[in-house]
Amino acid sequence: MKNLGRLVEDRRIIVCIGPGGVGKTTVSSVIALESASRGRKTLALTVDPSRRLAQSLGLSAGASGGKVSRKRMKDAGFSGKGELTVSILDVKKTFDELITKLSPSEETASRILANNYYMSVADSLAGAHEFMAMEALYSSYTEDGYDLIVVDTPPSEHLSDFLSAPLRLSSILDSQGFRSFFLMDRLSFGLTKLVTSVSLKFVQRIVGLGVIHDMWEFFSEFESVSEDMKARAAGTYGLLKSPHASFLIVTNLSEAAIENTLAWERDLISTGHAVGAVVVNRTSRNRDLPALKGSPEPGFIGGPRLSEKIERLYKDYKRVADAEKRAFKKLGLKFPCIPVPEIDTEAAGLRGLHDLREYLFG
Repeated sequence: MKNLGRLVEDRRIIVCIGPGGVGKTTVSSVIALESASRGRKTLALTVDPSRRLAQSLGLSAGASGGKVSRKRMKDAGFSGKGELTVSILDVKKTFDELITKLSPSEETASRILANNYYMSVADSLAGAHEFMAMEALYSSYTEDGYDLIVVDTPPSEHLSDFLSAPLRLSSILDSQGFRSFFLMDRLSFGLTKLVTSVSLKFVQRIVGLGVIHDMWEFFSEFESVSEDMKARAAGTYGLLKSPHASFLIVTNLSEAAIENTLAWERDLISTGHAVGAVVVNRTSRNRDLPALKGSPEPGFIGGPRLSEKIERLYKDYKRVADAEKRAFKKLGLKFPCIPVPEIDTEAAGLRGLHDLREYLFG
């Protein structure tokens, strides 16, 4: 694969991962724009709290999402044949929508959503961000008819936290502490007191909050949606391992980034996830410089001083080029590698993203 064209055409989900500061959000934006330019109904889903993807695609800083108009895409040099929607993860809103969707009745959903305990902890549960990111991906894939979903993830040194989110949700819902809350509504007050201390320790460990009013009512109602929630979590886990999904690693040639990339490759392979390609950002344009030979011709304009300065600069550039060659060798990628050279200006706005397109798609 010389570019990302085949990945954009063949997949329905591309998850972009990488450490902070390597250009992951910029690459995600270009991929989403290219997909829309090829006529695909595309969703750029950012689960990164920084919201940089929306800003990169031209939405206002406070916007929670929206569509990128065909006119703006065409003005920037993209074809605008397809449709591009940008969505920024809102943990509480996604949780609310999930409760409404899975509740057996409108009355049950209303009671859960109005519960003081739920309103206090819905967006602060341990792992809630990852859980709802997976839910947003799953619902967009199964219900909204997108041809391609490009997921821009937060900078992370621990890929396993993201990949294991669905399984961890199922584990929490099946745990003894969580199940004890479901039973409380059916038990006598005396027995409830016996398990209260254990249950509270569980709540403090998972939620990080003390006992909140309406806790018992919330867990009693929540039992009606827990099994469906586990089923959706399992569906998301399977979806990310299906042939429809690929992971794209965005990195650079710093020592730390290389180590992270190698670790992510191992993690993805060992868990059965597909790596579509690796984008190595901010590389030099020429890594095969020959050694400097000979001396300047007699009468060289600038004289010996300029000649020595040019020689020093050339040798410095040659050292950088040789170091990059060693870094690529250390990376030893088993997957298609797409180098993107360092550019003089920051890719700002849709026009700047179009300028980067040639390196990713040719």
